[in-house]
Amino acid sequence: GLLTALPIGWLADVYKRSAVISWGGVLLVAAAAAHTSILFYVGDEVPDDDDKVNTAEYLFLGVMALWGLANGVVNGPVQALYADSTPEGSRTTYYLYLFVCYMLSSCVGPLISIVLFVHWGDDWELLDLKNVMVVGMGLELGAAGVMFFFDDDWALKERGEEEDDNASPDDSDDGGKKANDGGGKGEADELLGVDGQERSSSGQERSSSGKVPSEPAAVERRRKWIPYILFCSDLTVSLGSGMTVKFFPVFFKDDCNMSPVNVQVIYLIVPIFMVLASGFASSLSKTAGRIQTILLCKGVGLGLLFSIVFKVDYLKSAPLALVPLYVARTALMNSTYPLQESVLMDFVPKEQRARWKSLESVSQFGWCGSAVLGGILADDYDYTFTFLITAVVQSAGTLLLVLLLPLVPRSEEKLCEERKTESLSRRSASRSDLEEPLLAGEEGGRLTGVV
Repeated sequence: GLLTALPIGWLADVYKRSAVISWGGVLLVAAAAAHTSILFYVGDEVPDDDDKVNTAEYLFLGVMALWGLANGVVNGPVQALYADSTPEGSRTTYYLYLFVCYMLSSCVGPLISIVLFVHWGDDWELLDLKNVMVVGMGLELGAAGVMFFFDDDWALKERGEEEDDNASPDDSDDGGKKANDGGGKGEADELLGVDGQERSSSGQERSSSGKVPSEPAAVERRRKWIPYILFCSDLTVSLGSGMTVKFFPVFFKDDCNMSPVNVQVIYLIVPIFMVLASGFASSLSKTAGRIQTILLCKGVGLGLLFSIVFKVDYLKSAPLALVPLYVARTALMNSTYPLQESVLMDFVPKEQRARWKSLESVSQFGWCGSAVLGGILADDYDYTFTFLITAVVQSAGTLLLVLLLPLVPRSEEKLCEERKTESLSRRSASRSDLEEPLLAGEEGGRLTGVV
């Protein structure tokens, strides 16, 4: 997935996203079929033949690579096309809808697993695990089928594209005349002060040379760093997560003596609370701001993880206290997804969105790499030590988001209005440029007389 993520994102940005997504559907079918075949090759019991075990391990590595390739399409082109289809100024709401659908559907897996484990046996036996996984492979076919029905033509147009479509030759030729006619105020007039001087999108006056004041221009330049800061923060948090997240089920099994059904119940509850937490975060962001809300939710989530670390000896024997802490921590840490995605897509050009979304595979690679380190530390020390390292690393990644506070406006709608005003300002400046040849003399100054 790491090696192919950026090429897939580039293809989706250069060519039709829907075409690349369709090939992703083919890859999902191939991955599910290959994975199912390997499960039947292994059989119902752990093989006694070491050669067969080694062969199965290599086959699983190969099919995981195939899953990574398929998921690169889902994380890149699919997400980019979704962003293209959401209106600017309301992306947080639409990403909340996406997150809710994703979380509620993720409840189906644990729910089916609970039913199957109750029916086939609530034990960690290879046969039971294989049967549950085969059912999961069948469900992947439904996801693959949906990927053949995407269409780029259904996406919304960006503000610049709408202006190009709405503009006409007559508008360009007569733009200066319409702006100066006395029959009412046009868009250009709205951008002029009472003294007739053109104003920038922030309300500050432009000079007669047309230069934009330095402060808004400087802010706009700094905003180009927003995607990079988000990526670095996400990568750091992912490195911390990889050391711990995959080991929580093993921690529940080995240290807390929970059964398969007990563990599946936890992972059935977690998505529900993630939905509730994401709804709360999205509502809070309307008044507190998106970055401010992200910092608050992640800060509280990290505090809960530190609580688990320092009270782990008591919590191991008190699952009724441990499980709520774990559920609340996981819900809060992941509830900010709609906010982070809306910020990213607001500040990434449309023609680069698939590539930026494909970079998530880099974060996932770091996540997997840190899982290896987490496993080594858990063997040498214990799970509590890895939990502590995770909390420290994730705290560092979260602190990076503080850099976004002066760059991302509190109000998502305000950002949309700023860009609308800036767009009108550019159109006004363009009309002024059309007038310039009629008013300028051969020496570059203002005409003192027309012959």
